[in-house]
Amino acid sequence: MVQQLTAPSGCGLRRKEEGPVNCQPSSLPLRITNDKRESGAEGKTVIRAEGVTKIFGPDPESVLPLVEQGKTKSEIQAQTGHVLGISNASFELRPGEVFCIMGLSGSGKSTLIRCINRLIEPTSGKIYLVDEQHGEREITGMDANELRELRKHDMSMVFQHFALFPHRTVLSNVIYGLEIQGRERKESERIGQEVLELVGLGQWSHSYPHELSGGMQQRVGLARGLATEAKVLLMDEPFSALDPLIKVNMQQELMRIQDELQRTILFITHDLDEAMRIGDHIAIMDDGEIVQIGTPEEILVNPRTEYVANFVEHADPTGVLTAGTIARPLGSTDFEWVGEADGLKLFARRGEPDIRFGIDPDGRLGKVYSGEQAIQLRDLHEVLERPDTEERPERRSDLALHCDEGTVLRDLLRGRSHATLPTIVTAADGRLRGIIDEPDLINGILEKRGQGETPEQYAGESRAETG
Repeated sequence: MVQQLTAPSGCGLRRKEEGPVNCQPSSLPLRITNDKRESGAEGKTVIRAEGVTKIFGPDPESVLPLVEQGKTKSEIQAQTGHVLGISNASFELRPGEVFCIMGLSGSGKSTLIRCINRLIEPTSGKIYLVDEQHGEREITGMDANELRELRKHDMSMVFQHFALFPHRTVLSNVIYGLEIQGRERKESERIGQEVLELVGLGQWSHSYPHELSGGMQQRVGLARGLATEAKVLLMDEPFSALDPLIKVNMQQELMRIQDELQRTILFITHDLDEAMRIGDHIAIMDDGEIVQIGTPEEILVNPRTEYVANFVEHADPTGVLTAGTIARPLGSTDFEWVGEADGLKLFARRGEPDIRFGIDPDGRLGKVYSGEQAIQLRDLHEVLERPDTEERPERRSDLALHCDEGTVLRDLLRGRSHATLPTIVTAADGRLRGIIDEPDLINGILEKRGQGETPEQYAGESRAETG
């Protein structure tokens, strides 16, 4: 069984009232950006799949023993003529997260998402929906009426090919699910119009699908899925049929909407960059099996199989790898303690004694020295948000930038146009975690790897060294 990693939270059927905050790292730093979910729902689950298997053929139950024996998809098909769609898939969705399932064509990802709402019946395994109102319900044990209610109120779906009614207006398409729920017409139209405004189609409510572009039609499909206020939104390759530029715009639109509504989303894709751009967690499938689950950064930095490694080989790491992963820890052998000044312990990179980093007794960054002079310290994000007035910023040697562990590689690269000195990485409590220089940035881009060391408690270490 694949072990699901902890995921951020922040669920809701309404717009969230507080801004997003950074997630805390587990075994590796999460892909932390300003648009990721809060981590307050650790331990909570909305969807839980346990050992889900789907076999296509005239007698699927007879093939289950072969699956339990670990036979592969090709072996089962050669031996029985049956097709193994999903093999013993287990995972969890946390409240408010975007969970991406990706793989090549035929990997089983679309079959798996249709098992969640039982558009396809699993051959074995269990799927649960958990909410505060009803507690835990087993989807795989529901009868036809219960399943119908589930699809009306608890789950909505956005399809790859839009699936809009051509004879209905945009607004009428959006409120279709509300009509099925039995909502009053006036209320449905009010909600539908609000959702259309949210996806940027407020002025197109009385138009028909054929009058809209492909990207606009997919916005209608997304609006229809959001209008029902369902707890879970299932999205089956919703942007794959769009042109590349429109596709990126729709991904950005989805992230913007998710920041406001905090839905729990199961998103199917065959595009790794898309999964890494929008996903809080990613499950990678191969021949019906989930071969790895992790955050985008965990998948990129530590692929567990050759199949996953081949997937991530050409992925863009600049929006995924974080400062906490690629920073060179100050406690590593690359640095040495060189003395004290102003009540701070001073560290320098071996062979580069002129640049020294001062740390207070609690391990927090105090000052940075160039020679005997303390130099200016500025927050990287503030510099990027409020750049100097000139068109091309001056690359200063008397300025040191610092950032948090969740800063992505792309922003670190942008920061190099403002300062020549290494970027300083600090934890949320201000403790110094490490240093990033050009070689570390290059290593992150080319190798998609971090330093592979756990930062020490530098202040304590320096006290031990000095006795």
